[in-house]
Amino acid sequence: MSARVNSFMTSPVVTVTENDNLAHARNTMTKHCVGRLVVTIDGTVQGIITWTDLMRAFLSREKDWITLPIDQIFVKEVMTKNPIMIRRSKSIRLAAKTMTRHKISGLPAVDNEGELKGILTKTDVVRAIQRARSAKLPVSSIMTRKVVTISGNHTLYRAAYLMNEYSISHLIITDGNLPVGIISKSDLASFAPLGPRFEQPRANRKISSHEAWLRKSLRLVPVAKDLMCADLLVIKPDATLSEASSVMLRRGISSLPVVDSSGTLNGIITKSDLVSAVAKFR
Repeated sequence: MSARVNSFMTSPVVTVTENDNLAHARNTMTKHCVGRLVVTIDGTVQGIITWTDLMRAFLSREKDWITLPIDQIFVKEVMTKNPIMIRRSKSIRLAAKTMTRHKISGLPAVDNEGELKGILTKTDVVRAIQRARSAKLPVSSIMTRKVVTISGNHTLYRAAYLMNEYSISHLIITDGNLPVGIISKSDLASFAPLGPRFEQPRANRKISSHEAWLRKSLRLVPVAKDLMCADLLVIKPDATLSEASSVMLRRGISSLPVVDSSGTLNGIITKSDLVSAVAKFR
């Protein structure tokens, strides 16, 4: 019998309500090290909110959100309503197919009455790959070869634009053809400003040297190397999917640059690629 959602889902689920604000949602994700929160009312799923939703809200000019502190924007304004769910008795392969088809990273798992019992994420599916026939496939068989990269001196705004433009969650920072760092959507979302810190000084008010320095610092444009993870883990093209999944799970990461023997970037393998492998080959 194939593995079931019930065996791999995460429970209990970290939840919020639709009337919580985005500051609370962001802090909750950070505290619990999760990439999504299920929005519930009395155990019934109303929506889901992810780091991607937060980043879009932080960068959006809709309703002047970009000018607002995030404790003034509510979950119900940015959450995905009526999210796709799965019964906890269904197979992991069906879950992987559903994630791949709809390009989503998490499925609230419910019982026959529709009550929330857990959540199945890409990480949970990656855990199941050890029992899949695809576990022995080489990384080169499923990796993404056309990698979107940026320089360490590109702005974070450029990074956010590229992630949105190509619907990707990670960007590799390169120096020539060599990968030197990586940046993710969650990095950008956690870096998002909480709103205006200072009022404009009145003409007759003097400001301290520290405040003047801080004002100047806030005007600086942040760049990718300011936020990238430079402790970069990589993998070779001939490594197995089992080995790739083990590294991701052990180190708590979602992607690995794929490099050849000279360290040159050949591609990238992500949890999404591994989920696709489970959907196709299990």
